[in-house]
Amino acid sequence: MKYKTYETSQHYLTSQPQLNRFESIYKKIKRFFIGLFSIFTCTFIIMLAIFVFYFQHLTQESIHMSDNKLRTELLTINGTEDIDYHSKHILYEYSHSQNPLIVGPNEVNHNIIKALTSSEDSLYFKHNGILPKAILRAIGQDIFNMDNSTGGSTITQQLVKNQVLSNEKTYSRKANELILALRAEKVLTKDEILYTYLNIVPFGRDSHGANITGIASASYSVFGKSSANLNVAEAAYLVGMLQSPYFYTPYKIDGTLKNDQQIQIGLNRQHYVLKRMLVEGKIDKKTFTAAEHFDIKAHLITK
Repeated sequence: MKYKTYETSQHYLTSQPQLNRFESIYKKIKRFFIGLFSIFTCTFIIMLAIFVFYFQHLTQESIHMSDNKLRTELLTINGTEDIDYHSKHILYEYSHSQNPLIVGPNEVNHNIIKALTSSEDSLYFKHNGILPKAILRAIGQDIFNMDNSTGGSTITQQLVKNQVLSNEKTYSRKANELILALRAEKVLTKDEILYTYLNIVPFGRDSHGANITGIASASYSVFGKSSANLNVAEAAYLVGMLQSPYFYTPYKIDGTLKNDQQIQIGLNRQHYVLKRMLVEGKIDKKTFTAAEHFDIKAHLITK
């Protein structure tokens, strides 16, 4: 018993320095990571404060713009002097405008709305003007200078850019676009944003080589019919042009039709829009198949 006690005491005395050494190393490592975490946290807070200050500096004008001024600028369309932009029923004003190329809900086939929201902004009726995930993705693409940019703009942001801001690619414009898009959803309804957007957005060229603006003009100029009478295939084809109007338009600068290979580019885009409509549940498989087989080229207006 005495031998075992002596042996145990010797083992304890031998292992004690090792334990002390381990504890000393552990404390040093712990202090290092605590220090590193503290430096990272302080740096993050400082960078965040700088970002917030800079963002506020860029968006001062947008923040201080009155709701009435913002609403008026968002809604104003050239050539519509008869419209009362202070009216609380702006969609009624669109429908009863003396300008036949300004349309409201009664003059736009719902296929257009389905195609637009499915392909351009599938969460349109759920978001509040911006999509944080899309914005972060766009920022990442910009930082890493990626060519295959997918964009991050909602329909609301596009309306703000076209009506209030500009197309310049600067951080100032993008920052103001975000603020104004959030505000736009508070001064306009979802339908007011949609139909205003459809009335002002470009659709490329017509058969005379002239620029097309607005869904009503596009319907007459491309298919020779009103936007109320567009079928699913025609609606998807026109909406498909919005991503790049002069690239997807079937007409050359002189108004003549492009060759089959160039027209096929627009048809490929139409296929994408139809596919999105199917995925989003806006059309069924039967309607999708029928629209795919619709001969768009045979229905295009020509000289």
